[in-house]
Amino acid sequence: MQLARAEGAQFTAAPPHDLRIVLRLVVDDLMQADRERIDLTVPRTQVLSEVEPDAIAIVARNLIENALRHGSDGPVQVTVTDDGWLHVKNDCAAVPVETLSGLSARFVRGDHSGQGSGLGLAIVQKIAERTACTLKFTSPLAGQARGFHAAIQFGHKVTQSRRSPQ
Repeated sequence: MQLARAEGAQFTAAPPHDLRIVLRLVVDDLMQADRERIDLTVPRTQVLSEVEPDAIAIVARNLIENALRHGSDGPVQVTVTDDGWLHVKNDCAAVPVETLSGLSARFVRGDHSGQGSGLGLAIVQKIAERTACTLKFTSPLAGQARGFHAAIQFGHKVTQSRRSPQ
């Protein structure tokens, strides 16, 4: 269902909304099952996005569930930055470069031994394409020999406009 929606839906929202709220809802829902494993970090100020909240939720859920399912038993780091990037990092065996480039294809799983249909990252890729969002997968984690990092940019930081006194 998510893949069909990703291929046919409109994904822009007006007015822009706070990305942090959507991420907190997704993480709160996922933490009911994996409370000890998800570490969410968000900025103190709003991060606005014009991408529809449901699309952001689908992407976030797929990336976080993928990290929980295919990572070690360690924490999954979920971070939203001021400039609208969502980062999901987890510990796992490094994904070979030749596998990494094809992970977002339908029915592909990195290690072929895990659970799942191999559609999660394909859905993420399709939504990224339809919303013109930048999506990156890297492995291993920077400065390490292990790990996986998924990153997608959804929005931008809100700047407070100041009026000059009259």
